[in-house]
Amino acid sequence: LDHGQSYWLDNLTRGMIDSGALEQRVRQEGLRGVTSNPSIFQKAITGGTEYDEQIVELMDRRLPVNRIYERLVVDDIRDACDVLRPVYDESGGTDGFVSLEVSPYLAHDTEGSVEEALRLYEAVDRPNVFIKIPGTDAGVPAIEELLYRGVNVNITLLFSIDAYEAVARAYLRAMERRREEGKSLEDVASVASFFLSRIDVLVDNVLGHRIQSGAAGDEVSRLMGRAGIANAKLAYRRFQELFSGDRWETLEDAGAHVQRMLWASTSTKDPLYSDIRYVEPLIGPHTVNTLPERTIRAFDDHGTVATTVEEGMDEARRVMERLSEVGIDFEHVTEQLLHEGVRKFIDPYDSLMATLAERYERHAGWPSAGHAAVLGDGEGDVEESLDSLERRQFARRLDEPDPALWSDDPEVRKAISNRLGWLELPDSFADRLDEIHAFADDVRPPEFEDVLLLGMGGSCQAARVLEGVFGADGGRPGLTVLDDTSPEAVRETERRLDLESTLVIVASKSGATVETRALYRHFRSRIGELVDASDAGDRFVAITDPGTPLAREAEERGFRALFENPEDVGGRYSALSFFGLVPAALLGIDVEALLRRAGDLRRWHDGSVPSGANPAVRLGATLGALAGDGRDKVTVVASDELEPFPLWLEQLLAESTGKEGRGLVPVVGEELEGPEAYGDDRVFVRLHTRESQDLDAARRLENLQKAGHPVLEIQLRERADLGAEFLRWEIAVATAGRILGVNPFDEPDVRSSKEATADLLEHLADEGQLPGEKPVARGEQLELYADREAAWFGSVSGGGPDRILGAILESVEAGDYLSLLSFFRPTSERRAALQTLRSRLRDRLGVATSLSHGPGYLHSTGQLHKGGPNRGVFLMLTADPGEPLDVPGEPYGFGDLRAAQALGDERALRERGRRVLRLHLGSDVEAGLRELYERLVPEGEETARAAGTPVSSSA
Repeated sequence: LDHGQSYWLDNLTRGMIDSGALEQRVRQEGLRGVTSNPSIFQKAITGGTEYDEQIVELMDRRLPVNRIYERLVVDDIRDACDVLRPVYDESGGTDGFVSLEVSPYLAHDTEGSVEEALRLYEAVDRPNVFIKIPGTDAGVPAIEELLYRGVNVNITLLFSIDAYEAVARAYLRAMERRREEGKSLEDVASVASFFLSRIDVLVDNVLGHRIQSGAAGDEVSRLMGRAGIANAKLAYRRFQELFSGDRWETLEDAGAHVQRMLWASTSTKDPLYSDIRYVEPLIGPHTVNTLPERTIRAFDDHGTVATTVEEGMDEARRVMERLSEVGIDFEHVTEQLLHEGVRKFIDPYDSLMATLAERYERHAGWPSAGHAAVLGDGEGDVEESLDSLERRQFARRLDEPDPALWSDDPEVRKAISNRLGWLELPDSFADRLDEIHAFADDVRPPEFEDVLLLGMGGSCQAARVLEGVFGADGGRPGLTVLDDTSPEAVRETERRLDLESTLVIVASKSGATVETRALYRHFRSRIGELVDASDAGDRFVAITDPGTPLAREAEERGFRALFENPEDVGGRYSALSFFGLVPAALLGIDVEALLRRAGDLRRWHDGSVPSGANPAVRLGATLGALAGDGRDKVTVVASDELEPFPLWLEQLLAESTGKEGRGLVPVVGEELEGPEAYGDDRVFVRLHTRESQDLDAARRLENLQKAGHPVLEIQLRERADLGAEFLRWEIAVATAGRILGVNPFDEPDVRSSKEATADLLEHLADEGQLPGEKPVARGEQLELYADREAAWFGSVSGGGPDRILGAILESVEAGDYLSLLSFFRPTSERRAALQTLRSRLRDRLGVATSLSHGPGYLHSTGQLHKGGPNRGVFLMLTADPGEPLDVPGEPYGFGDLRAAQALGDERALRERGRRVLRLHLGSDVEAGLRELYERLVPEGEETARAAGTPVSSSA
């Protein structure tokens, strides 16, 4: 201290504070300050148990991971400041400081640095705290602004003299601004931390290459180990120039403290150098040396104290000149060191966030936060994808959220920014629970025995899942979801429900969905026949976006309730909004628990947690990377209690990723078989609760895993974890979309079927019938329709049903998928027949299969069918509409609408060059299905299967 230098400790742990060791060093060893950084805290927090009790307490308060970290370090910094407060007071505010660093991710963010520094400064609430800001280009204006506002700043990661000068001038400007406004200068302090040993490590490495390549060995070797100290001495000379003269004297007279130079990175990295190499030559006025423990012990043992920093200035200049002469680009050296310095703080910060997130899961006993994965050969690709996401700060930017993650096009970004509101639903709808509960409590038996939900796709899928998983609580109405426009389905629903005691929810994001509108008009008409006109509106509820035609209808017709959903939430991402929560509340489901579990996932794995430790991001990266390796068939296996969930997931995966010739192909409801049944295009996902005892599925998946197939396992503690599962998969799909290079928030190819349907309905209105087409072949019950110009059909023109069916199946190749698309009422018997046919075709062809029912799939997998990879082969099944049923206010009936949708989708698939064959089953659907089965599954093949004989996978 007599020579003008203070010694600070480059270390801080809670143990040294609580034990009194820090206070002892202050009193007995002359310690004048302490610095910290994420690396120091990472070692302290993960290296022992002293933080465990507080971590548990903060976890119980459900704080996000990054806020837990902040509370831990803020408490340590505050306590250390109290220990060093006597030094601060005795020195008149020039010593006795403890440093706390802003997030290393803010190194290139001016506004973010200012915001976080102010928050941390206020949280510590001690005058002797330094907030550390790196001396980057973005850091300089932040430093000036913070100093101007009275925040003490320790500028870190300074390697070049130019960078040092920039931050010194920022300090001078801040003091001048305060002086001009009459603010105190005495209360503000700053140090500029100039790094030493890291410079020699990098420069010595380059010099070593020069020697190896034959450069003048003696001259080059004499320069080794000299750059760091030479650079520091010249920086000190610049410090003397800046803090002298009229400009500085004016500020000094007003009470300003000198911005001292702090020597950092003073531990010797090269064992051939003196262990006090960066201490002895740099002692002098207005300096600080921040020392690690080992260097302190070494200097105490054999160090010499003398004023040395101004010695050897001429030699320092010569060293820097000679380094330039031998090819050392010092500007490049310092730029690289700055980049590496930021990285050296980011890595331990990430490690700590990952550790805290893992502890959070264990403490909560919450296995749904993570998933187990056995990836086989795909593990390397997954890790590479995660590394790529981390370089792009994906998890952090998703948390903001940043639409630039998915597109460089300004217009596309603008559209995406209006589809990211789902990320905030767990918090925003927690504030609307009173509204939802009040409504649900008013809808009870006997006034309302049933709730009928009319919707399509994302407007009804979450409600269907929640009803299927939870059912209705006692004393609550039952829920029926109708997304089928067949006359039989509408009539059957009407027969089953007592419409006089039924509440009808009309759910449509756009408020103009043609199927939902038709169903609403029908039930509006029927209920209007049963109750007084003045009471009819009170039996309807609308869930839609603000300002839609449905919203206007609800207001004009006096609906019982109108729930206007956030506009920035897409249909398939709306599970945790009014679309899912209102039906759930009516069933008596604990919607608060659903949102709380989703909020936990969001908080415990927010943007501060690196991508590899974020279970939702990791899941998406896994699916995206495996798809890039050819495993794009996501085969979902759910335990009985979660059986409805994959239907929601099917739409999310298919509609979000199936575009631009890419996509994840969901395989839902396919029977699980042995390894021989599958090609190398599969990834398997098992979903189950902790209580699930599906040992057969577990055994089969274990065999698949042993055979080299990737298997992911997700276990829920209990059904309420579905709230987190909705959000986890939404994040995962957004992540997979980034890896696949598609926009996961649009559905560009859905429109084609809608437009084709509209054209056909217009033709119906003009001509009185839908346009006809001659079948390419007829069977006993079947009529076959195909594009005669299609490549697969070219060689069978004029052939019979068997030949045509054989031709389309022969077009199936490894990596394709076969999809059955039905457009008739899917009774349980018909579903069973289609499932059996599906299984036989999978075994025969050796490819993934799917079964979808129209028109619902047009709002779901239809996007994948037309916009995804051209690997789908489609067998579309239609039937006569049966007894007509008019759509009120329209020139067509429900049967006409359904037929037009089937024909419209067929037309759209053909236009996209997809392999599609429409099979019309006539008026007897069961007879048509039997004939189709007999033609597609030869009798010998069925017999062989029954006997356990392997079936050929050839067509």
